[in-house]
Amino acid sequence: MDADLIKYEDCGVNEEQFPFLGKCCLKNDNAFLFSYTKSCPYCRIATSLPEGARLKTTTIFECDRLGYGRRVRE
Repeated sequence: MDADLIKYEDCGVNEEQFPFLGKCCLKNDNAFLFSYTKSCPYCRIATSLPEGARLKTTTIFECDRLGYGRRVRE
């Protein structure tokens, strides 16, 4: 098994904590746009284009290993 996968095999993140910043992903604060990068090989992140009058984006976080999913609108 890949060393990165072993490191995240028992991450200890429960569904209420997901996505846990620092373990699952990292948040990049830009003055104009929030973005995330994954730090766990089991996690996936998808972000929509800005929409609406306030140009909000929707970010979907998914964990392939634990089956967690969360949608965040910013």
